[in-house]
Amino acid sequence: MQSLLGYKTVSMNKWVVVALAVFLTCGVAHAADGKIYVIHEPGGVIRFTTKAPQEGVQAQIFTARAHGFSYYRTKGLGGGFGGRPGGKRLYPDLYARAIYDAAQEHRIDPNLIKAVIHAESGFNPRAVSRKGAKGLMQLMPGTARMLGVRNAFVPEWNIQGGARYLAQLLKRYGNEAHALAAYNAGDVPVLRYNGIPPYSETQEYVRRVLHLKKQYTAVAHG
Repeated sequence: MQSLLGYKTVSMNKWVVVALAVFLTCGVAHAADGKIYVIHEPGGVIRFTTKAPQEGVQAQIFTARAHGFSYYRTKGLGGGFGGRPGGKRLYPDLYARAIYDAAQEHRIDPNLIKAVIHAESGFNPRAVSRKGAKGLMQLMPGTARMLGVRNAFVPEWNIQGGARYLAQLLKRYGNEAHALAAYNAGDVPVLRYNGIPPYSETQEYVRRVLHLKKQYTAVAHG
């Protein structure tokens, strides 16, 4: 939560980290041919692009689904992308009941909660960031205590606490984008700049979450 998405490392399976990053960074709606290419560069840098890499460049192709991620790994580019499907998927509806209950109790859009969980942890209830944020909504220990969350790894408790905190921010700022910026970077930068701070990571985080919310809303309405 207080860590910056895209620069935060969580203890998830590699496929979740990469699939989540691809979807959030690029967004399938922006890919001209429906493909998002993932290129692993030296030094551990992962680059995302909707443009097909040059011949000879090793890459992966990911395709987002409405109810999860299916990914395709290329064996090598050569004359083109052949790719075969992998068996990994990320299911956002796994905690639908807990999300709905928290949304009702705290009077916020369940699709916003779902989008924050997606962005923060990739729906991994055991996710832990380098700074110690835990669980589905990546609650820092101090924040979890303030919210009365005794164990941040219990999905229902984490969702309740995160939703309560998000509702507080929405009430405080009266603006969804500003509330998300505070969820990501904290209150001080948002108050200092009277809005989304000029931090590229936070600005990208807000864009990602709002984009995800649109995606989930579209799915919910068929």
